[in-house]
Amino acid sequence: MTGAHALVDERQNQLLRQYEVEIKARFDEIETTLKDILLQRGQNGFIGWANQQLYAKLGVTLTDQDWQAGLNMQFQTGFQELYAKTLFAQFLRMSQEFFNNDPLAGQRTQEAEQLFREAGFHAVGIAPCADGRLAHIVSYVLRLPYAAVRRKAHAGSLFDISESVRNWVFIEHTRFRDGKPNSADEPTRYLKIAVYHFSKADPTHQGCAAHGSDDQKAAQAALQKLQDFRQAIENRFGCGSTVQTILLGLNTDDDSMKVHIPDGNGEIDLQRYVETDQLYQATMDLSEDEANELLQTAISSCNQLMRASAPQPEVMKLIRWLISNNFSQIAYVNQYENGCYSDLGHAERFIGIGNGFEEVQLRNLTYYSFLDTVEEGVNDVDVGIKIFKGLNIKRLLPIPIIIRCDYDGRVPGSKDRAKAKALRIEKALHSRYQELAASGLLQTMATLRDFTDSKPAELVAKEMDSALKRRTA
Repeated sequence: MTGAHALVDERQNQLLRQYEVEIKARFDEIETTLKDILLQRGQNGFIGWANQQLYAKLGVTLTDQDWQAGLNMQFQTGFQELYAKTLFAQFLRMSQEFFNNDPLAGQRTQEAEQLFREAGFHAVGIAPCADGRLAHIVSYVLRLPYAAVRRKAHAGSLFDISESVRNWVFIEHTRFRDGKPNSADEPTRYLKIAVYHFSKADPTHQGCAAHGSDDQKAAQAALQKLQDFRQAIENRFGCGSTVQTILLGLNTDDDSMKVHIPDGNGEIDLQRYVETDQLYQATMDLSEDEANELLQTAISSCNQLMRASAPQPEVMKLIRWLISNNFSQIAYVNQYENGCYSDLGHAERFIGIGNGFEEVQLRNLTYYSFLDTVEEGVNDVDVGIKIFKGLNIKRLLPIPIIIRCDYDGRVPGSKDRAKAKALRIEKALHSRYQELAASGLLQTMATLRDFTDSKPAELVAKEMDSALKRRTA
């Protein structure tokens, strides 16, 4: 283990590690705990005893109806049903603790928002790949408070241009109308960050599945999306509406990054980048001021070597800050994972689809994809199903899918519309993957959340439960 790095927050690393270990253990112990409990299914008063055991070991309970439904099924099918119910209960518990207790300090946005503002940006959108190895991109890899940025994940980082433009319009309208987050006459911009990923340890197998583990294709596709988004804004609203874009490549082996340095016009070249693991080593024995100065020089030199103009000063400041933040994550992986994750590939615990999921900030906890309808996001969902056929189906575990539809509690009817949408998505999932659903190997839970406040996810009663249980009995 190397010595302390001047730009590494070791105390934060300890807190983040404690949270990661605790939360993942709650999900990973479900299978063994349930199987042990079900060995005693014939004893008198089993349901009450089972709930006591479940709570003692996992901190959650199931309803008597859930237990009875599982016990009335053939053993394996019943186990699959109870496994999913327990996992869903763990998610709801995690959501409640996340928003009520703020364990990652994600609601403390003032410092980050001030740094973004000083760097010339009034809002930030991050578009990572849906791959669970990027689910921690905000709170861990970049060390940003989740409430300070907007994260929407898509397979292959292929975010929806039209949806992103609509969000930009909403943000700018709020600035003009209400002066939030700052006045429209302030010379700040919207920042869009796309994150592709790769694996140095196993590049041909553990890269981005959506691009066939072809790193060049993954990077080029993410860059093209950024260029299309920027062009869409300029074409529709004029050149004065230029947004800033940044492209990051995440090495999922160790959470180090390729940071593609824009030139003075904001243009990005895939061959023009710095690597944070190399910069981490180069700054290891320097003071904080010396380390920051070296980062500044490295960013400038990167463009000079490629005969490109230097990035704008505010962009330079932002990139230096993000790199220094990433140093803490590099140290985290060095200390707790011996410099490289043991789970180089997929190890997600469930699929999350819809919007929101701010409470998911852990690597390989969730395959998360933003979508409005299954039809529009079908490619992303298909990738997730394929992944979980390898992770769960081969172990006779069901594929758990959590649906999230956020609503605006200030708007009349918003919650009802979100509920209808969530149930519509749920029904479409069971229709598309009918064979898995009929065998009990596809289990879903619909949830809602009021995004205007720090409130946890709310369970939607599944109106299709009775039909599903008849099919899986």
